[in-house]
Amino acid sequence: MEEILYAYWLSNLDGVGNGTVRNLLEYAGSLEEIWKLPPKELDSAELKLSLPVRQLIISSRDESEVRRSYEEMLRTGITFYHYGHPLYPRKLRNIYDPPQGIYVKGKLPDPDVMSIAMVGARNCSEYGRLMARKLALALADAKIPVISGMARGIDGIAQEAALEGGGYSCGVLGCGVDICYPEENRNLYDKLSVSGGLISEYHPGISPQSGQFPLRNRIISALSDIVIVVEARERSGSLITADQALEQGRDVYALPGRVCDSLSQGCNRLIRQGAGIITSVQDFLKDISVYRGEGHYPVPNMNEDTKKNADTRRSADDAVQMTLATVGMLSDEEKVLLSAMDYVPQNISALQNTTGLDAGKLYTLLMQMSMKGYILQKGSRYVLSGEK
Repeated sequence: MEEILYAYWLSNLDGVGNGTVRNLLEYAGSLEEIWKLPPKELDSAELKLSLPVRQLIISSRDESEVRRSYEEMLRTGITFYHYGHPLYPRKLRNIYDPPQGIYVKGKLPDPDVMSIAMVGARNCSEYGRLMARKLALALADAKIPVISGMARGIDGIAQEAALEGGGYSCGVLGCGVDICYPEENRNLYDKLSVSGGLISEYHPGISPQSGQFPLRNRIISALSDIVIVVEARERSGSLITADQALEQGRDVYALPGRVCDSLSQGCNRLIRQGAGIITSVQDFLKDISVYRGEGHYPVPNMNEDTKKNADTRRSADDAVQMTLATVGMLSDEEKVLLSAMDYVPQNISALQNTTGLDAGKLYTLLMQMSMKGYILQKGSRYVLSGEK
């Protein structure tokens, strides 16, 4: 039997984790020898195997069934790479507790290209949504892969934008790669399967469990050279990813926010502890160019399409500080309203308190500013569009 089949067999045994596989390898010497271990040796105190695991190893040694299962998996478009496989991502090899095997749907990230992870709050703000999109679109323009967890909120928004911008994105899942979770990201899941990649250390059929997501975060950070945290509460899975990134020797950047916003507390704490601060998309791209210059990654030449895309997209600074020429075309009342707007949705009552305008005038101005593209309506609330 081929080595890939021995590795696949072990990876599909529930209850046999990465640590157990390493212990078995150290004891037996190879994957094939693990397959051949007699029951008496499996009982060895040195291996510390529970009775159910010992019984599972023995009962599952059916070469024809292992081969049938493996070939059936391949027919569904899923590939398996074990730790010793030449295509196993080298960025995963030297981290603490590397996966002994990974399942892949779509394409793996290019090992010779710098990758950036973008993670953040599931229940993100309009500000976080806007900045995740702008950063991901800029990374797509620069041909930099975006790694994330396909979760709702910042993760999914960043990955959608990366694909929209013609870039590559990889989703690291906390369940089998044959399962879309959350279901609301089905469209993104399908896109990643075709134009990007999906990775999991859990074999197909494994359903999402809460304890599996913190573990998958170490893979998100390991596959990346830099981790960006867009929004995070004081206690957040995104901060787990950031901590693991630092342990793995990766750089961490955070998007600052207002001190009164709970969604910014985690990011502000990271910055206080020494994380890089993202003050604009363009400044961050300059930091990346320096990082590339010091490392082993080439800086890709921008083709005409990329330049055209870059020219048509405003920087984050332009979204917040509109040009004097544009603002100069607004009436005094429109300027008053604009100065009161934010990326955090506000209702009419809040805007009245800030601007001092009556409700009738406010509604008229909001309609005018919406038609001009400065403001978006979100239900009964209003936000800056970020497109001017």
